[in-house]
Amino acid sequence: FIIMNIQGFLTHLRTRGYSPGTNISYRSELQMFETFLRERRMQVNQVKPIHVEKYLRWRDPNFDAKPASTRRRLAALSSFYDFLAVMANDHIRNPVRPLRRPRMQPSQPKPLSESQLAVLAEGITGARDAAIIGLLLHSGLRLSELCSLDRDSIKVGPIGGHDSSKVIGIGRVVGKGLKEREFLVDLKTLKLLHQYLSARSPDDIPALFLSNRRHRINQRTIQHMLRAWCKRLDLPIFHPHQLRATFATRLNKVGVPTLEISTLLGHASLDSTMAYVKPDMRRIRTEFFAAHEKLNP
Repeated sequence: FIIMNIQGFLTHLRTRGYSPGTNISYRSELQMFETFLRERRMQVNQVKPIHVEKYLRWRDPNFDAKPASTRRRLAALSSFYDFLAVMANDHIRNPVRPLRRPRMQPSQPKPLSESQLAVLAEGITGARDAAIIGLLLHSGLRLSELCSLDRDSIKVGPIGGHDSSKVIGIGRVVGKGLKEREFLVDLKTLKLLHQYLSARSPDDIPALFLSNRRHRINQRTIQHMLRAWCKRLDLPIFHPHQLRATFATRLNKVGVPTLEISTLLGHASLDSTMAYVKPDMRRIRTEFFAAHEKLNP
């Protein structure tokens, strides 16, 4: 049995900018695959597509797995074999590539309604929690990005254009793939951040948001916080990602172009943004008519 070198693969993923969550998921999957191979006394370079199919049935004997779970398992194995192929100078072929991936229905983010947003805005009394919710909702940050912010991550600057007297919050954050990007903060949220920092006890901790134990806040803490407020305010339980979806949906409704929304969300392609936006045929007809009036005066 050839050692799978799972740890070497995970180190490779970290250097490529994969998230800790992906590393944990891939490690778990590859450990299961290693067990599968050991039980059959197979070497990792002997695996063919039919063995991958048998592995999927071994993992899901009752056919209960959702398409997303199967795709995730195949993605983990495929990435691992791509890594092995490079390490072995292409003497190992990827047995996952010939297999068809199960189709997935595109996930539909569920934005909050305006009435639900009003309840949240009026009901959350804690300065820190109000600033976190405001930043997620009005800047479209990923939860991991928000947790990584420092106190000096956001500066106040002019919006530019004709009226240079107006200002806005301009932030920098490292997003997916270790790519640094810019995000914007509206004046209302800037005030919430100022109120939170003013009420915070003096310290030299660089993190923007702290937990109750005075450590940099983590994603799980924010999830629990939002869940607690939803229960207290008699609202459905929301996931923080729904605030990001709400951010994109609201911009789309007021006519912000998809390319701009994609930039603000930090998406690498417009395909990712299309899950959040829907075409408004009334606005399309209006813009079409206006464009042709300009082209054909």
